[in-house]
Amino acid sequence: MKKIKIAIISLFLCLNGWNIEAQKIEFKDYEFSSNEYKIDPKFQNEEEIILERNIKSEFIFEKEVATEYWLIHEKKLINSDNAIERNNKVYIPVGLDDNLIANKLRVILKNGKTIELKSSDIKEEIDEQKGTKYNYFAVKGLEKGAILEKFYIIKREPEVSGNSLKLQGTTPVQKTTIELIYPQHLLFGSASYNGFPKAENRSNNPNGKNSLYVEAFNIPAIPNNERQSNVAKNIQRFSYKLEENHYTNTKNLYNHTDYGKNLYEVYNKELTKAEEKALDNFVKKITKSNDALEQVQNIEKQIKENVQFNRYFSKNQNIADIITNKQGNLFDLMKLYVNTFKKMGTPYEIVFTTERFENIFDPNFESYLNFKEALFYLPKANAYLEPGAPAYRAPMFDDQFGGNFGLFVKTKSFNGIEVPISEVRTIEFPKNQSLSVMDIAIDFSKSITDPMLNSKIKFNGFESLNFQPAKDFSDPVEYKEMLNYLAKNYTFDSEIESVEPKNEGLEFVGKKHFELNVKANAKDLITKAGPNYIFKVGEVIGKQMEMYEEKERVFPIELDNPHSYDRTIVLTLPSDYKIKNPEVFNMNQVLKYEGKVVADFMSTYEIKGNQLIVKNTESYDFAELPAHLYPQYQKVINAAADFNKLSVVLEKK
Repeated sequence: MKKIKIAIISLFLCLNGWNIEAQKIEFKDYEFSSNEYKIDPKFQNEEEIILERNIKSEFIFEKEVATEYWLIHEKKLINSDNAIERNNKVYIPVGLDDNLIANKLRVILKNGKTIELKSSDIKEEIDEQKGTKYNYFAVKGLEKGAILEKFYIIKREPEVSGNSLKLQGTTPVQKTTIELIYPQHLLFGSASYNGFPKAENRSNNPNGKNSLYVEAFNIPAIPNNERQSNVAKNIQRFSYKLEENHYTNTKNLYNHTDYGKNLYEVYNKELTKAEEKALDNFVKKITKSNDALEQVQNIEKQIKENVQFNRYFSKNQNIADIITNKQGNLFDLMKLYVNTFKKMGTPYEIVFTTERFENIFDPNFESYLNFKEALFYLPKANAYLEPGAPAYRAPMFDDQFGGNFGLFVKTKSFNGIEVPISEVRTIEFPKNQSLSVMDIAIDFSKSITDPMLNSKIKFNGFESLNFQPAKDFSDPVEYKEMLNYLAKNYTFDSEIESVEPKNEGLEFVGKKHFELNVKANAKDLITKAGPNYIFKVGEVIGKQMEMYEEKERVFPIELDNPHSYDRTIVLTLPSDYKIKNPEVFNMNQVLKYEGKVVADFMSTYEIKGNQLIVKNTESYDFAELPAHLYPQYQKVINAAADFNKLSVVLEKK
C-alpha cells in the first residue's frame, strides 16, 4: 500500500492555499507542566498513574512543503516497585525519516528535588528491519512517590487521510488533552469512541488559526485478562482526518467513494502490448472449470504458486515485471488478480478492510483508516480470496476479516461504460467451515485394564488452516513432531500407537478439512478403586478452556470465528461390566440472545447392549456478544471444561 500512501500525500500537497509565509509553531517553546495534582481515590492503589497527557499537532507549510509538528507530553506518578522497574528505561520511538525537534525528561522526587536529564543522556538504538529509531533515556534515582515527566516534539509528514489515537492502556490517565492546530481555511473532522468526549472546533482564534480541541478525565486502565475480547475496538480512541479545504472548495476529503474509484482506475489501467502478451502466457496455464469456486481456486493456485508475496518488494513497474520477477507487494498482486479475473471472465469485487482485532473499520467515519488490507469477493462462488496470504486458499481467509466491515468495489455498466460502484458491507465468514467432528471409540472388551482408544477427528475449516499448510512449509521432522503433539492433546498420558493425518497440504486447503486418526493404548487413563475401575473419559475430547473469573466483565465477548463441535464417544465394555454412573454425561447449558440460541453445550447418552454411546454437541454461533451475557457464556464454556474432567466408574454386573 506504499504507492497508495504516496498518492495520498501528493493529493494533500496539491491542496494549495496554505499560507506560504513562515508560520510560528504554537508549541515550539513548550516546557514542563507546573500543574498541581490530586490523585483520584479510585486510582490510589494503581502501580502507576498518568497525571496528565497532552497531545498537540500543528499543520503548517514550510519551504513549500506541508509539514506536521507533533507533541506528546506525559506526567506520571510512580506508585510501586514494579513501576520503578518498568520506567528505568524510557523509549521515544521515532521513524527514521522523522526529525526530533525536542526531547526532554525529568524526575521530581518526593522531597521536591528535580533531576532533569540532558540530551547527552539520550541513547539510541536502530531496528534496521522495522526502519525504526529508538531514542531512550536511562532513568536513575526513581523512587515510589516520584513523578516522571517527559515530552517530545517531532517533525513528520502530515497525517491527513486519517489518524487514530489509542487513549486507554494499562495505566489510568487522570487528564488527557488533544489539540490539532491548522490554518483557517482547513477543517478537520473527528470521531470519538467508547466514552471519549467529542471534540469541538475552535475557529477564528487570536493566532489566526483553527483548532480541534478535546479533553477527558479519569480514563481507567483496561481490564486485565479479559479473554476473548477485542481490546482495540473497545478502548477509548480518537480519530481525525482533513475534512474540508475552503480555498479549493473541496469537502468530504478522503471518503470511501473516491478511494474505491481511485484504486479501481489504477488496477484497471489499460495494459501495454508487452503486458498483454505476458498475461496471456500466464493465464493460459490456468485450468478452466465450470464450477465457480473451483475456477477461483485454479486462478489462485496459479498466482500463489508462481508469484511470491513480498510486502516490501518495490521493483515491479508493470504486470510483465510481476510475472517475470515472480514476486510482488500487495499492490502488485491486486493488479495481477484483477487482470487475471478479467481474462478468465470471472466476476469479482475488491474489498478494502482492516484486521478487526488491530484496526477498526468505522463505516460512519469515512477515512483511509478503514483501508489497511484487501481481499477479493467472488460473487458467483460466494467466496473470498486473500491475495496476501500464501498459505490460504479460497474460500478460507484470515478470520480477523470475518464479521468486519469492508468497502466493496464492483463495476457496473452505464450506457456501455464500466464505472466503479462502492458500498460498505459485512464480510461474512465462509459457509460450511465451522463444524469439527470427533468420533471416539474406547474398547474395553478384550481387557478392562488395557483399553484401546481410536479417535477420528475432522477439524473445521479454520482449525485446518493451522495444520494443512504446515505439511508444505515446515521441515518433515518438525511436521511429524507437530502431529504427535496434536495427537497427545486427545490422548494425554496414553501410549500412542499410530498417528495418521489425512487431507494434509496446501492442495486441500479450502477443499477438504484436515483429519487426524489416532490409535493409542488408554491404560494410563484407568485406575483401580477397590473392586471397581475409574476411567477418565472426559480427557479424550482434548483440553478445554476454563473461565472461572469472578470480576465483572467490562468488554464484549468477541471470538475469532463462529465454531461448533459434534462428538460421539462409544465405550465398549466386557459383557460382565457396566458403567455405574452414566448420568454424569447428561449436561445442558444454553445461551440465548435476541430469541436465538447462540451458544450451547449439550450431552446425552444411551446404552445399547454392552456399549454406552455419548452424543455431545458444542456450538458458538456468533462473533460478538454484549458483556452482560458473560455469566451465561461462562456456563457454556465451563460445561465443556467440566466434561473434560469427567470420570466414569466401571463395575461388575
